Amino acid sequence: MQIDRPIAIALTLFVILLLIFFLVTPEYNTFKTLQTQLGEKKAEFNAEFDYYAEIAKTHNDLQAHQDDLKKIDGALPQNPVFGTLIYFIQETAKGNGLIIKDLFLSQSSPINSQTNAGKSVRDTVFSIDLLGGYASLENFIISLEKSSRIFEVTNISFNSVSGPPYSFSLQIKTHSY
Repeated sequence: MQIDRPIAIALTLFVILLLIFFLVTPEYNTFKTLQTQLGEKKAEFNAEFDYYAEIAKTHNDLQAHQDDLKKIDGALPQNPVFGTLIYFIQETAKGNGLIIKDLFLSQSSPINSQTNAGKSVRDTVFSIDLLGGYASLENFIISLEKSSRIFEVTNISFNSVSGPPYSFSLQIKTHSY
């Protein structure tokens, strides 16, 4: 039995088309789907890589400015440490030629405003009675202004009966978390 050549070619082409349709096309579609998923995963990976690279850069920037951050923490500490605060005021007064007659805590209360961490900022007010000259008082106030801690002189009273040394009363406000 002999098959015509054109019929054999047509049958062979038909079988090849059927094989392509049933075997190759589904695999090709699977391949295209996997390629799309791979592209999405690569994009997701690149986005996460960029995100973590930005975090690492920010961390390095913060590490480079560690001294500045310590100064900021010193200016507005997390809790009012009265011992170190009183010691600083005593040493500053003594260094500027003033004598502290009396130093007491007038008030320590929270401010109504909130910080971004949810903690309230607290005001601490000290009243100080000093003895000394006007130049010494001026230098003392300048020293408070130049310190890393934030001080506000809210009230100054002069009590002078005779002459030097003069008596001063100051009310000083500072802040903490």
